Amino acid sequence: MVSVQHKANRARARAIRRRKQRPPWGDILGGKPIPGAVWNFNKKVDLGDKARVWQHARMLRLKDYYGIEGRVSSYPISGVVPADWLPWYQLALAIASDLDDSLKIIDPARPRKTAPRWRGLEGEIMLTLVHEIHAAFPKRPVRWCIARFQKAAPEYGRMPLDELVVRYYEAKRHHRATKRVRK
Repeated sequence: MVSVQHKANRARARAIRRRKQRPPWGDILGGKPIPGAVWNFNKKVDLGDKARVWQHARMLRLKDYYGIEGRVSSYPISGVVPADWLPWYQLALAIASDLDDSLKIIDPARPRKTAPRWRGLEGEIMLTLVHEIHAAFPKRPVRWCIARFQKAAPEYGRMPLDELVVRYYEAKRHHRATKRVRK
């Protein structure tokens, strides 16, 4: 005799397996959707055609995975490059994006917490600018450089200096420990 709880657990596990089917090509595309915009200093910056170019690059990776031969030019700029292959590309993209979320372009949610912001683009920008100020005034303490940075950047004017210093060191610790390619 099987308990009701056991049956419910099996049904839940089957539903999860059905819902999370992996694409036939595995995880070669990264698994995460492409952001259509990024948040920087509480302002939304639209990526425009860059997201489409990244999507095109992922489709080329998929083309290589399946061993499809043939030359494909770069992503077409309307009116500049003849794009007679574009309808077939859009059909293939629609089919592939139904199977894999990493080909979809999404609109990212507004950043919520303060701490994760400093681990991303905003922290990297702050580190770069504070280091440039410190290079210009090497005998000044870092706290003075952060205060000068706060006066120059009105986005940070609302935050108290002590909190901004804590965020600076948190961003510095995170970016020093993270192994990723920086531009």
